[in-house]
Amino acid sequence: MGRYVKNRQLEPGSITVEIPQVPTADRPAGQNGQIIFNTTTNTYQGYIGSAWHNISSANGEKTITIDRFQGDGTTTTFGNGAGSSIDDSTSATFSVGVSDPTDILVFVGGVYQVPTTNYTISGSGTTATITFGSAPPGNDGATSGHIITIVHGINKLGE
Repeated sequence: MGRYVKNRQLEPGSITVEIPQVPTADRPAGQNGQIIFNTTTNTYQGYIGSAWHNISSANGEKTITIDRFQGDGTTTTFGNGAGSSIDDSTSATFSVGVSDPTDILVFVGGVYQVPTTNYTISGSGTTATITFGSAPPGNDGATSGHIITIVHGINKLGE
């Protein structure tokens, strides 16, 4: 490849740096920390460990979806009809398929919950359930501590 941005200093007023552009077939063997733009897949890729990995997609949008449920102080399992939606009008159901607890971000009352420590996922898809180690609090009318927020799609941002 022979084109590296090594010890590069941008001139005052410069706003871009050119990343080498190569098709998949012409990617170099790779060294940790190298970055290319893969013209076959239209993605930026970085070399990590022993392989090239997508850093981002240059040709598409990613969707982040948020599900919101509410705790009642006793329920520990939500989803697939268990628990309540945020407005208590329906039972809690995932709007996006879930199978891996690390593919979602979970907050209870705005506090981040650690996957497999604070919650687990059972099943898969939109019929999956999330089970907390202790029941999220009920609505006290003064705080939002009862709100369970689940953010889907974060794992896809680097694809």
